[in-house]
Amino acid sequence: MNIKIISEDDYGGAFLKNVIAQLKNKKMIGNITVIASKPMRPLCNFKLDRILKSFDASCDKIIIILDSDGPQNYKSRYANIERHVPDTLKTPVEIILTDYEIEEWICISKNIKWKHSKPSDELKLKFGYIKSSLPKYAAELDFDKLGKNCKSFKAFLDVLTSASVNIEKSICQ
Repeated sequence: MNIKIISEDDYGGAFLKNVIAQLKNKKMIGNITVIASKPMRPLCNFKLDRILKSFDASCDKIIIILDSDGPQNYKSRYANIERHVPDTLKTPVEIILTDYEIEEWICISKNIKWKHSKPSDELKLKFGYIKSSLPKYAAELDFDKLGKNCKSFKAFLDVLTSASVNIEKSICQ
């Protein structure tokens, strides 16, 4: 299965490609190839429409994974993204929002709590984290913890495993 990813920034796209490689190495997903990723900032703009149209019919699935910047923003952010998905699109689109930001996957994996800050701020305090280092953290994720404690990771894994199952079913039929 060939997928394309739309993420917050270039580092997010590279991070997600690395996560998929780790999941494949652990045999948690089937043969999925990320054939492209694009950053999409700010959260709601007409660039998303153009990106989706350019990706349409060139892959098997498009995954949009963006930050909510707080659970209180989830519904409005989801609605803002959803309204930019053209009805005429042939390629299935999956929208996944993190509660705060993708760095929460790292924090959850490392048992790091964030209360009055963003997950990336906690990583900066504890490890001197900088955004450009995000892709290397894919190797440090604890998929068991994420599968039990992280809604956005579970959604991401579900999209990837359903993609694998759908391909295998079509090959077997």
